[in-house]
Amino acid sequence: MLKLAVRSAVLLTVLVLLPAAAHAQFTGAITGVVKDSSGGVLPGVTVEATSPVLIEKVRTVVTDDSGQYRLVDLLTGTYTVTFSLPGFSTVKRDGIEISGTFVATVNADLKVGALEETITVTGETPVVDVQSVRAQQTVSKDVLAAIPSSRSGGGIQALIPGMSSGGDSGGITGGGGSAGQIHGSRGADSRTYSDGLNVGWAGGGGGQWGNGINVAVAQEVVLSTSGGLGEAETAGVSLNVIPREGGNTFSGSFATSGANGSWQGSNYTQSLQDQGLRAPSELLNMYEINPMGGGRIIRDRLWFYTSYRQVYTNNSVPGMFTNRNAGNPNAWDVDFDRSQQAYSQFLDRILSGRVTWQATPRNKINLSWQEQIIKDNWKSGGTATTTGEAFNSRLMTPYHLQGATWSSPLTSRLLAEAGWGTFEARYRNPYPKEDGTHHPRLIRAQEQSAIYGIPNLTYRFPGGVGGGFNHHLIGTKANNRASLSFVTGAHNMKFGYQGGFNNPNQTYQYFNEVIHVRLNGGLPNRLTQVITTDDSPARIKVTRNLWPTSLYAQDQWTRNRLTLQGGIRYDYYLMNYPESKIGGPGYTASAQPEIVYPSRSTQQVKWHDVTPRMGVAYDVFGNGKTALKFNLGKYVQGVTAANNDLDLNPIIRTAISTTRTWADTNKDFVPNCDLVNTEKNGECGPMTNENLGKEVFDRTYDPGFVEGYGVRPNSWSLGLSVQQEVAPRVSVNVGYFRNWWGNWYTVDNLANGLSDWTPFSIKAPVDSRLPNGGGQVINGLYDLVPTAVGEVNEWATNSKNYAEQTENWHGVDVGVTARLRNGLTVQGGTSTGRRLSDSCALKAVLPEQGVGTRGDTTSIAGGSPVDPYCRVEEPFLTSIRGLATYTIPKVDVQISGTWRSDPGDDIAANFVANNAYIAANGTLGRSLSESTNVTVNLIEPQTLFAERRNNMDLRIAKIFRYGRTRTQVGVDVYNLTNTDVVTGQNQTFSPTSTAWLTPTSIQPARYMKLSAQVDF
Repeated sequence: MLKLAVRSAVLLTVLVLLPAAAHAQFTGAITGVVKDSSGGVLPGVTVEATSPVLIEKVRTVVTDDSGQYRLVDLLTGTYTVTFSLPGFSTVKRDGIEISGTFVATVNADLKVGALEETITVTGETPVVDVQSVRAQQTVSKDVLAAIPSSRSGGGIQALIPGMSSGGDSGGITGGGGSAGQIHGSRGADSRTYSDGLNVGWAGGGGGQWGNGINVAVAQEVVLSTSGGLGEAETAGVSLNVIPREGGNTFSGSFATSGANGSWQGSNYTQSLQDQGLRAPSELLNMYEINPMGGGRIIRDRLWFYTSYRQVYTNNSVPGMFTNRNAGNPNAWDVDFDRSQQAYSQFLDRILSGRVTWQATPRNKINLSWQEQIIKDNWKSGGTATTTGEAFNSRLMTPYHLQGATWSSPLTSRLLAEAGWGTFEARYRNPYPKEDGTHHPRLIRAQEQSAIYGIPNLTYRFPGGVGGGFNHHLIGTKANNRASLSFVTGAHNMKFGYQGGFNNPNQTYQYFNEVIHVRLNGGLPNRLTQVITTDDSPARIKVTRNLWPTSLYAQDQWTRNRLTLQGGIRYDYYLMNYPESKIGGPGYTASAQPEIVYPSRSTQQVKWHDVTPRMGVAYDVFGNGKTALKFNLGKYVQGVTAANNDLDLNPIIRTAISTTRTWADTNKDFVPNCDLVNTEKNGECGPMTNENLGKEVFDRTYDPGFVEGYGVRPNSWSLGLSVQQEVAPRVSVNVGYFRNWWGNWYTVDNLANGLSDWTPFSIKAPVDSRLPNGGGQVINGLYDLVPTAVGEVNEWATNSKNYAEQTENWHGVDVGVTARLRNGLTVQGGTSTGRRLSDSCALKAVLPEQGVGTRGDTTSIAGGSPVDPYCRVEEPFLTSIRGLATYTIPKVDVQISGTWRSDPGDDIAANFVANNAYIAANGTLGRSLSESTNVTVNLIEPQTLFAERRNNMDLRIAKIFRYGRTRTQVGVDVYNLTNTDVVTGQNQTFSPTSTAWLTPTSIQPARYMKLSAQVDF
């Protein structure tokens, strides 16, 4: 009976709040104190905010007993605030600009007089948020239209110091991009939102898998990086794209841009040629078209807004040429056609619509819909180390994104919001090439040596996740959020729910029993086999059910100059699995008979977490121009629920593939052995996993790790900053940030112990290209004893059960924001920080340290038996980025630019040490047990870096005005200085090859793109 009552109470709470939304999480506020001429506070003052962006025309609150007021849930725009109280003159304050989650402090002093008398107070809009501790960056639609960029998520984030996005040179390769990472955060912790609704799924980092939502149609883009309270799911980056809404007057725009190869210069310098780059990347052609518009359906009641965007790019692939043997199942070598460079294509189409209904003066409803089709590399493709026929083509047909939100200021103090969203994507990655090179009898190949001039060259056939051809349906069936806010002048309390249901499924198809062959010097040395046959390729389907549920409460309390903030969040995460089948007809003898796992019969994830967050903001001098802020919070880590260590799906945990050595003694490229036999036979060595196709799980999870309270991997985030207004409409922010991670897990193969791992060392080759000339001894390598090969019985548990491990990041960000009345806008700054990762204590007792049969790791330093660097401490690395735009008065010429200076990549020297080398230069004393060679990095990580990446882009545009029509015609110049900086290098080292550090990608050469936008 008690259980029934509890369930009924929970259901009642959910029904009150559902369907859900998180809109207010990304909107701003205006707050302040109203006093009389003597300095006494005035309760009961009516405070009204008006703005063109408010569909309800006016938002009204009343000051509380302390004279404070707070107007919340304000969209980006310019507001007028009016203060009135009988017996006092009315005071009006114009020009208050709200952007993102900014909280503007606007105080007022009322003098005794007639209510009809209005006093207009002039002053600059506040630029310092003295109450909120959230760290954020905002980019408005006007700035987005003004600067040279791809108008994509990746392009925008490339302008934020410290963000993981490295820039896309105006979308020369297609643009796109979802939420990135900053301050050492995890990709799975990032979230991408559209109007406050998560448009991702639990299986994709960044919240949105694929190209991303249409940033070009945004009213504003808000990036939050630190300081989230109870409503924040994780500590990662949140990217919220706030779409435009229709109004009573029809308005819209048409934007287009394009370029071709004749508008690009060359940065294929002698230096790049000397470094071994065989051919640069060149623009062939690109274009974008983007009409959008909206207006009223019913005046003051119903509006619409719709948009279509199409982007196409086509570029040659640096250092790669077409393979004359592509598509030939009998050819195992590469024959490059040096007259035909490989090329890559990208096509993206997005159609979106939005309807806004002001059902009553207090009830607003938004309905949104989006369809997206993405297609790339359907002919050719490739990278500097992958031939075109082996590069994955991708077809997404299509994405579906729908959402509905509702908001209502029930009273002047009570705000309710609700919403529902769904995101689904059907995609094939790869799908068969359209250029005639697809042949089902082909097998993917990788050549370790540089016999074709490219170490670790992949060729012959594509391979997706798991090495096969994939056909998936991913997304979120229901993403629900709700909140109820109680707002007084001093308090801003909020209670919310977040939840939903995800049901991603992935289907894998293999055309052959052997799907991958590794070669060295043209001779096979290892193969990868699966449980499907050549004649009857079976399809393996993996499905998950995910049920995230969260409740939170938070409050913001202001007293005088001090604002205290606190929040607490409860997260329940359930992941289980429907009926799953594998084996039987269409499978090899290794997978007979059919294995059936009944629904919910295997281990599930059931996590309960309660996490606190807190913050303090202090208006140092009480004038709203200097703010000192501090925030500290604990957050759960995001879960990537597909093909990784924490995917407990029974099919994933069943061995469907394994590797084994292969000595092709007769050089016929046919494994002359019994592949079903787990032991060494014929030309084949033993399976590295003898459980192939058996009803035996490779991995079992500690119930104390996948179920219970407080056991989910988590992180702590700390921020301390000061924000100062240095001039009217100009602010500087300096902040220190620190993130650290906890509840690490590791994987122990119980089938073997520490004594089954043989420690050994090797001497690095002597080579003048290596630091200090090479020749150093590299210790800390391990190899499994031959008698233990193939025995797999993994146990996943909290790493504290073995030893401690550590990871943290800390650093300082400096930012400047200026939005001057003369038309100059500047946003930019620096981010400097370092990361420490240490797992040495764990590796001393567990050499395999999380390396599983699927190649998974716990993302910690030294996470491989042949990775000796168990402690990695980066030097302090600095990123410098920004943008500026200025419109010259009278002539209406707009000049804008962006700049970026980032550290170069960490350089490695990945040396392939075979048995002969180890015998002559190592201490193992025998041959390797699982392979004929191992790859060892000869350079300690984070000690040697490529040159910095510096880039500047410029736009010059002329603005023409005709009545309500504004036309902007411009020229963008990308890579203004035509730098030839290397952005990627081949890090495979060989003392007999010059291919080490050969450029694999460079900054695209300077090119010009014409653009035009008509606003009406």
